[in-house]
Amino acid sequence: MKINKDLVDAVMMVSFIILVLIGTTDFENAIVKDVTMGALGLLTVGMVVLRAIQLRQAAKEPKEEYEY
Repeated sequence: MKINKDLVDAVMMVSFIILVLIGTTDFENAIVKDVTMGALGLLTVGMVVLRAIQLRQAAKEPKEEYEY
C-alpha cells in the first residue's frame, strides 16, 4: 500500500498545531480537554508511525534514473 507523504505530513502538522492551541486554552471542563488532547495525541503518533513506514518503503524502492 502506498502512503501519501504529503497527506501524512499535513495531518501531522495540523494535529500538532491544534494540540498546542488546545493545551494553551482554558477549558471549563478539564475532562473534555484531556480527551481531546488524548485523541489528537494518538492521531499525531499514528501519523508519525505512518511516516516511518513510508520512509522504509521509499528506502526499499530503487531510485529512478533520469535520462538527459
